[in-house]
Amino acid sequence: MATDVFAGVRLARSPVYGTKGMVVSGHSLASTAGLRTLDRGGSLVDAMISTSAVLSVVLQQATSLGGDAFFLYHHAADGKTIGLNATGHAPDGATPEYYKDGIPDRGPNAVSVPGMVRGWERLHQKYGKLPWTELFDDAIDAAEAHPASRVLCAGLDLFRDAVMADPAGRALYFNEAGERMQAGDIMRQPALAETLRKIRDGGSAAYYEGDIAQSIGDYALANGGLIGPDQFAGYEPEWVDPLSTSYRGHDVQVMPPNSYGILMLLQLNGLSALTSDQLADNDTDRLDYLIRAMQGAFTLGQPYVSDPRVVDIPVDRLLGAETTANLQDCVVNGTDPSTFENKGGTSCIVIADGEGNAMSVVQSVFHVFGSAFMDPGTGIMMNNRMTGFRVDPNDPRNVAPRKRPSHTLNPVMVLKDGKPRYLMTTPGGPGQTLSMVQVLSNLVDRGMELTTAIEYPRWSVGLDGSFMLEDGYSEDIANELQKRGHAVKHGSGASYFGSAKTIEVLENGVLTGAADTRREASAVGR
Repeated sequence: MATDVFAGVRLARSPVYGTKGMVVSGHSLASTAGLRTLDRGGSLVDAMISTSAVLSVVLQQATSLGGDAFFLYHHAADGKTIGLNATGHAPDGATPEYYKDGIPDRGPNAVSVPGMVRGWERLHQKYGKLPWTELFDDAIDAAEAHPASRVLCAGLDLFRDAVMADPAGRALYFNEAGERMQAGDIMRQPALAETLRKIRDGGSAAYYEGDIAQSIGDYALANGGLIGPDQFAGYEPEWVDPLSTSYRGHDVQVMPPNSYGILMLLQLNGLSALTSDQLADNDTDRLDYLIRAMQGAFTLGQPYVSDPRVVDIPVDRLLGAETTANLQDCVVNGTDPSTFENKGGTSCIVIADGEGNAMSVVQSVFHVFGSAFMDPGTGIMMNNRMTGFRVDPNDPRNVAPRKRPSHTLNPVMVLKDGKPRYLMTTPGGPGQTLSMVQVLSNLVDRGMELTTAIEYPRWSVGLDGSFMLEDGYSEDIANELQKRGHAVKHGSGASYFGSAKTIEVLENGVLTGAADTRREASAVGR
């Protein structure tokens, strides 16, 4: 069994089955909170909010109340999937001139306006059943006291310097001697617990127009940042229609730009030139095809992962027949690799009920520990989404006030005959789409059982742009891919290869949930 930097040796998990509800997320406390909400008569959205709120407490290296989210929701009653883009925007002062020396990875000037909390509320207003005030008890309890996870502690090892440089982060995660907490140590976050109580009692207005924004903004300004309290007021997420493509008789739905989702569709369009047998028979050939599909998709599509409110995104052309033919040619003949970006900190949820409703959610602070800038007044670790911009007037991703940055986040909904078949998410920065293509191909092209499909060794891309193979692949395969022109090396690490959260809805309506063992994750059902 392959190893990873977060959890050491991976141990296979059995799938979880249910008929009434299924929740798969990055932490057992979060998944349990979501299932408990369903058991109390909550809607799927209610359960998602309970799950998401707990994740924002126990996995602040990956997601927090200071981050963003994309939500895909399939509403069984009308047979329609809708999307909610709850990603924030750049502060008013965010111009290329301000960032002439480059956009920092950490600190207050890496922070964009966070969108997730208001996204929760807008979804609840439309699809909630339980009162808003009843959705946060588990998150508040976790903030009062919960055991630190191994994945959090591993993140502290990898990004020690960044967290230690932040006074609030250092105080939370390290003792006076500079020793990090250990897995199982009790974490107490009283400021964050109080913040959650304010959101519970006052709704998202307590965040965006109230004391929470005031605290974050004042602290950011005092430390040389742009994002003052006034930048939060009036923020609104955006309802959007998902983008889709057909793959082997399945309707694959993703979020439109500023999400990377379109890059997944482009990869699938390229692979559609092949038969399932060509993607099933031989590991070396399959990896060669997958790499070529990625190269073509990223080369053509990555520059257009921007804010469609500001930039004209040629979606119809990118998903049209001419571009598809071009991508299929790339799969057959190869193309030059594209440039890749740093790995990120992201958490995911897939959730379904027995009535045919389904959600796929990705929430994130971007890089691990985001900006490494924690407001001590609220206990919130802020995102570093500003690094999704460029400082280049000719790049569609060029930074501008009130513009949304590029997001690698990619929730996936796969329908069969108009009903949810697979719900899929994963963290992993720009590797998210690569992991999802591989898992979907394992399921559809190779006919794998769910846990086998997500545990099968994957490939991804390193920080230097080289292609990385998990240790489950042999040196012979790596050598052959080298001969075919791919700069391949072995590498391990969940940050690169993701951690898939997946639900399969069987033809008889049974819900099957699986949590990838590359990181700590949990599937629960009833």
